[in-house]
Amino acid sequence: MVCSFCQTHIVTATTYRYGALTWLLSGGICLLGGWLGCCLIPFCLDGCKDVIHTCPNCQAQLGVYRRL
Repeated sequence: MVCSFCQTHIVTATTYRYGALTWLLSGGICLLGGWLGCCLIPFCLDGCKDVIHTCPNCQAQLGVYRRL
């Protein structure tokens, strides 16, 4: 894509951050009896986290993909 800030052709850099889906899944597992550490599994899986896209050149945040 083309960065809207520095106008360079880039492939975005992605980072993962805990989002609403991570916390809801963790709470749901805890309520269903997985309180002995199983409720921490969503915090280890990238598929449960929000994705932040940034430009590798200017470090500007280009977008956020929220799972929920």
